[in-house]
Amino acid sequence: MALEKFVNAYVARTPRSREIYEDARNYLPGGVSGNAKFLKPYPLYVKRARGSHVIDVDGNDYVDLLDAVGAAILGHGHESIRRAVKEQIDEAILPLMATELEVKLAKQVSRLMDYMEMLRFVNSGSEATLMAMRAARAFTGRERIAKFEGNYHGQHDWSLIGGAAAGLGPQSEPLSAPDCAGIPRSVVDNVLMLPYNDMAAIDLVRQHAHELAAVIIEPVAAFFIGGVPAEIEFLRALRKVTEENGVMLIFDEVVTGFRLGLGGAAAYFGVRPDLGCIGKIVGGGFPIGAFGGRRDLMEKVITPTKQPSDLTEKSFASGTFSGNPISMAAGLAALAELERNPVYEYVGAMGHAVREGIASSARRAGFAVQVTGVGSLFHVHFADEPVTSKRAAMRANHARQYEFSMGLLSKGILLTPHHPGFLCAAHTADDVKEVLRVVDEVLREMAAG
Repeated sequence: MALEKFVNAYVARTPRSREIYEDARNYLPGGVSGNAKFLKPYPLYVKRARGSHVIDVDGNDYVDLLDAVGAAILGHGHESIRRAVKEQIDEAILPLMATELEVKLAKQVSRLMDYMEMLRFVNSGSEATLMAMRAARAFTGRERIAKFEGNYHGQHDWSLIGGAAAGLGPQSEPLSAPDCAGIPRSVVDNVLMLPYNDMAAIDLVRQHAHELAAVIIEPVAAFFIGGVPAEIEFLRALRKVTEENGVMLIFDEVVTGFRLGLGGAAAYFGVRPDLGCIGKIVGGGFPIGAFGGRRDLMEKVITPTKQPSDLTEKSFASGTFSGNPISMAAGLAALAELERNPVYEYVGAMGHAVREGIASSARRAGFAVQVTGVGSLFHVHFADEPVTSKRAAMRANHARQYEFSMGLLSKGILLTPHHPGFLCAAHTADDVKEVLRVVDEVLREMAAG
């Protein structure tokens, strides 16, 4: 069987990773610091990352299609980012007090993603979505949040509902369920689940508008669905119903911000939300997140006054590392590079070539495959129907997807199971050629059994 062959090849080439895992599992649950790093039979431990490649602790070289889960759009260790960080380390690492760098980066973000009229920096995408939801509740005086089945908004309680744990209830009116243990029932009850890319969601928002503070959506559902963009007419209808009913529309642009273009998903789709959340790319490879949007909203509930009324009228937003100068310097360098060079045309063309190449190889090998994505993002679904929603994605053959990813990994292409792939500015034509060569080889071996 091909899977056994691929796993055996992975084990044979990664003995040092296995040794580290056996030690690490005594101190780190699963041997890692995050579920995204976990892999069966054991995780891959990386020693070096430069450009479009990573090298593991055994010295194996991989063409990297994870791209720091989309954060490294310029490639790993871009020279301008490393230079900016080195210079900033000599000035200040963490003074706690404000620096001019956070002002400069906020101005850049606001200029490029113009719906973010004011913003606050935090330290991760999870923090950004959590704070945006809280700000919406403070501004509207309403408590419930609506989110879409299969959308991922980070690891906090309000996010981990109906993402992985989807498929309950009618498709047009899905039920909320926790994605993991430890989520309070009270939070689950305060999250209204909506069907993604389904106009039935518009009726649900209208029906529950009186109790909804916000609707949050991934304009491109990346992780729990797999690189599936929202349909433009659906986004327009969602904008209309939320605007008519005073419900805040939140775009989770942690993936799409500076990935689809300098203006993010709002500019790409031509739909302007009330609030947005960003992370990944805007930090230049360093920890970051930000939430922001309408000036009137941010001024009312985020700007502190240090008055007793703040306890009832304001939404608290702070953090020791928020706006830290290292992430700010890296982010400024990254945005400068993205403005200076035609990155989006380049990575978009490579993304298109990879999607087309995978689809062609699958047809030749006799597999029914849907290759979703947009721009420089892609995902492979072993399915015989178009994937536009979580339920369609759930019907795909996930065992085949795991087999496919392990095949790639065993042959020097880094794309772990269930994660979308990303192209970056450091990928070359030779990288793409090698990716498609290995894809074709893996699919032929899978077909042969």
